[in-house]
Amino acid sequence: MFTKETDKKIKLGILAAVVAGGLIHATGYFGFRNDVADKGYRPEQPVPFSHKQHAGDLEISCQYCHTTVEKSAHSPVPSTSTCMNCHSAVKTESPKLQKVRDSWEKNQPIEWRRIHKLPDYVQFPHMRHIRAQIDCSSCHGKIEEMGVVAQAKSLSMGWCLDCHRNPEDRIIPARPISGIFTAQPTTAKTDLYKPVYDKIPMAAMKALTNPEYGQWMTPVSEPVMHGVPMPKKAGRGPENCSACHY
Repeated sequence: MFTKETDKKIKLGILAAVVAGGLIHATGYFGFRNDVADKGYRPEQPVPFSHKQHAGDLEISCQYCHTTVEKSAHSPVPSTSTCMNCHSAVKTESPKLQKVRDSWEKNQPIEWRRIHKLPDYVQFPHMRHIRAQIDCSSCHGKIEEMGVVAQAKSLSMGWCLDCHRNPEDRIIPARPISGIFTAQPTTAKTDLYKPVYDKIPMAAMKALTNPEYGQWMTPVSEPVMHGVPMPKKAGRGPENCSACHY
């Protein structure tokens, strides 16, 4: 019915249409669905660091390595000196830690590969979320159960807004493993911070503007020690554009 050349063109056309359809479907599924964007991303790190061993088995709190996260916009990557606090005496001959020792001796940082990324035009202040006693696992998943860390949440705009609008359904209260506001200063008679275990106490919120434009104010605890960030109760997050976008 068709010539050999025409038949070949038809088959190639069908194959091209199938491939194009598959690419369009994959782009739509992974590029626009809030529940799958970037989830599962798990790059290979230069050093095989196991969060399951350190945070899970040894119960080292998140804030021991990710210091100043309670007062910084970013969660810092641990410096080599933090690793060497322990590994100058523990597993000093392990071949898996050779790059850590080299980094320490040469005074050069380890090139860790970033997993959780946001666009340059998005700001996510860690200190505000931690100040509201929101556990790390609310966004990062249960890191203490991961041998190799993978992105557990989509971190898309829709995902963030869902949490800002309905935080009581999505926020995990601060747990001891996170190290969020669980310190017991020797200068204080009682615990300075009381982590929440049962449920998020949704605070009485007050709109910052009238009419309301999607930003609210929640109460902050009275200072107990000078220079120490005070925790606040979790509430609805802002929905105005400038709260998250530069």
